[in-house]
Amino acid sequence: MAKIVEAELKNQIKNNDFSNVYMIYGEEGYLKELYVRKLKEKLVEPAFADFNFHQYDGKKIPLSEILTDADLMPMMSEYSFLLVRDYPFDRSKDDVELLKSYLKDVNESAVIVFWYDNLEADVKKNAKFKAVESAISKHGVSVEFNRKTESELARLIVAGVKKAGCTIDNTNAAYLPYVVGNDLKTILNEVEKLCSFVGSGEITRKIIDELAVKCLQARVYDLSKFILNGKSDEAYGVLRALFAQKEEPIVILSVISSCYIDMYRVKCAKACARGEQSLTEYFNYKGREWLIRNAVRDSKNLSLENLRCAIDTLAATDEKMKSTAVDKNLLLEETVTKLIALRNG
Repeated sequence: MAKIVEAELKNQIKNNDFSNVYMIYGEEGYLKELYVRKLKEKLVEPAFADFNFHQYDGKKIPLSEILTDADLMPMMSEYSFLLVRDYPFDRSKDDVELLKSYLKDVNESAVIVFWYDNLEADVKKNAKFKAVESAISKHGVSVEFNRKTESELARLIVAGVKKAGCTIDNTNAAYLPYVVGNDLKTILNEVEKLCSFVGSGEITRKIIDELAVKCLQARVYDLSKFILNGKSDEAYGVLRALFAQKEEPIVILSVISSCYIDMYRVKCAKACARGEQSLTEYFNYKGREWLIRNAVRDSKNLSLENLRCAIDTLAATDEKMKSTAVDKNLLLEETVTKLIALRNG
C-alpha cells in the first residue's frame, strides 16, 4: 500500500478495492468529510450498522480498546467499519508502537479510518505523526487533502457551473474564491446559489459582487484597499460595518497585518532580484496566489521604509490589544488613521 491522492481513493471506493487501514488528514475539511462518508456508505450496510459501524472520539477512547474492537468479526457483512476521529498519536509513543504491532497482522474483515478533522496531523514536523503516517502507508493507505490551488478551484467552479446548466468564464471563476474564501464547501454552496439565480444564464462579476457573501478576509481586504488608496471615508465606512457585524477587532487587525506583510515580502523579493513566484518557495500561498498579485499591485507606490513603519504600527496595536484594557475598537480606529497618514506621507 502507499500514500495516495484523491483520484486513487475515489477509484478504490468505486471498485470496492478497500484497504484495512486509512489515515485521512490535511487542510481541506470538506473533502476529508466527503470521502469518509463515501467509505461508510460503501462499507456499512444500514440494516447491520448497529453491529458493524463503530465511531470513536480519539481524545476519549484508548487505542487499545479500538484495536480490540477491530479484531471482532462483522455480523452478516464482509467488513466492520471503525471510524476514529482525531486520535492524538502525538501524545504517546506507546500508542504509535501499538498501532505498528496491529498493522503487522490486521483483521482482514475490519476497515479502520483515522480521520483528522479538527486535530492537525502534522506529518512533517511531528515525529510521532510522521511515524504513524509512514506505518499506515506501508500496510494501508494515507491520503492528504490539501487546499486546492487557485487554478484547481477555478476548474472545479467552471465544471460545477456547467453541470448546473449555466456558464461562467475563467476570470470570474478565479475571482469567486477571492470574494467568498477558499473553503471548498463554502465555494460549492455559493456556486449552487448563483446558478439558481441565473438559471441557464451567465454568472458575471457583477452578479458575484451583488450576491456572493463576502468572507471576512475579503471585507478586510476592501478596508486595506481603501487605506492604501488614501480613501478615509470609505475605509471608516467598512470599519463601522465590521464593528456592526460584531467582528473581532483583533481578527480584523490580523488580516490587515497580513496584507502589509504580503506587500513587504513582495518588495523584499524585488529588492533581492527574485521574482514574486519565489515567495511560494518559502511561504504558503498555495490556493491563494491572488494574494501575491494583489500585493504587487498595491505596493507599487510604497517604499520598504513605509511598509516597515506600517508593520511596526500594526505590531504595537496588536501588543496593546493583548495587554491592556483599552477599547479594542478604538485602538483599531486609531491604527487605521495612522496607516492612512503613513500612506499620505
